[in-house]
Amino acid sequence: MKKFKSVMMMGFVLLTVTLSKPAMAMELSSFNDVPDFAVVIGDSMYTLEYANDLKNISLINDAVVKNKGDIFIKTDDSGWIKNSNSTQVNKDSVNISTIKYNNGQAIVASVPATSNVTKIQIDPTITKTGTNTATFTYKILDQNGLDITKTIPASDIYGSVSVGSTIVVDPTTGIGTITFNSSADISKSIIITLVNKTGVTGTSAPSKIAGFSINPITTKTGMYTATFKYSVINSVNEDITKTVPASQLTVTSSDKSIIVLNPSTATGTITYNSTIDLNSSISITLKDLLTSITVSSVMVAPVVETNASKVNKISVTSTVLGVIGDKGYALYVVYDQYGNDITNTLLGNNVTFQSNIGQVQIKNGLLTITVNSGINLKPFSSVIITGYDSISKVTTSATLTVATQLKS
Repeated sequence: MKKFKSVMMMGFVLLTVTLSKPAMAMELSSFNDVPDFAVVIGDSMYTLEYANDLKNISLINDAVVKNKGDIFIKTDDSGWIKNSNSTQVNKDSVNISTIKYNNGQAIVASVPATSNVTKIQIDPTITKTGTNTATFTYKILDQNGLDITKTIPASDIYGSVSVGSTIVVDPTTGIGTITFNSSADISKSIIITLVNKTGVTGTSAPSKIAGFSINPITTKTGMYTATFKYSVINSVNEDITKTVPASQLTVTSSDKSIIVLNPSTATGTITYNSTIDLNSSISITLKDLLTSITVSSVMVAPVVETNASKVNKISVTSTVLGVIGDKGYALYVVYDQYGNDITNTLLGNNVTFQSNIGQVQIKNGLLTITVNSGINLKPFSSVIITGYDSISKVTTSATLTVATQLKS
């Protein structure tokens, strides 16, 4: 037993002369799943064959340096040898659940008997990693839609690319590496295909659009904006909205509003030309530029909120203060929290304004400033106007250029 400590410091070499080298299990649930003579360093476990391979000496040394605890060797079903003092300790001395790596690879659960490879998804985006190498990501799903990528060994997957190259997949990370025969091909548009040994196939080729769906319900998001939901369906009735770029689609409206699609959220944003359009039903048409498939929908005007209206924004719309005699004039507008113009309502008329040159009166969107006695506007190049609503506490401030005085 006392030889183990010295053997560990020598890189496990002497052990290979007399001990067998069992295969490592994919999944560990108990002490019994750990093969005899396995070496545990921190969260990593190594077979003797792997540990004694000189190619792996750097990995082993790094594991020893990083390990803050002891090193253990399983000799038989009775327990472990503790490397620091060469004593035998019981099975519970090593928490099996903390072992995450087997020979440098993440330990993964075996495929449940009830799981079947049903679908392979491939992200068409490739990341260049060298002059002739690039990577992509993939997922393998079972019949319940669960991600079982890590449970399907690379030997069960065959990969091909539309240009000369080879593919190697890593189930532990869900990453595939492409090595192109020609570095010139790395910049080309390619199609990646993965095939499971059972025949299930996945491709990065874009799914052909078979139809659209537009939810006619709109949600008001601003003074002139509202959003709606849409979806893009392929030939097997799968939702492929997130995979179809907005540039592949055209969207128009009957009132010539501006519409922007966001595939990542399956949301369209309408910017109306006026509040009148916002409060009216409009027709939206969506078209695929590749297949010419088109769908139209009459959008329902956003529902008017029933909560009490309140001042949400005060805006002085004039940039110049018009002057006639001892009075100055400017325009303003008041909006509620729903973007409605409430300038001419009781709420709007409750807003008060002040100026550094005189008293301010308001009526129906017109500000009238009566200059204080003794003040001559001619020397002023600008004036400051502030607005305030005592209920909502909303404020505004504007600096207006003083216009050339007009004759009254």
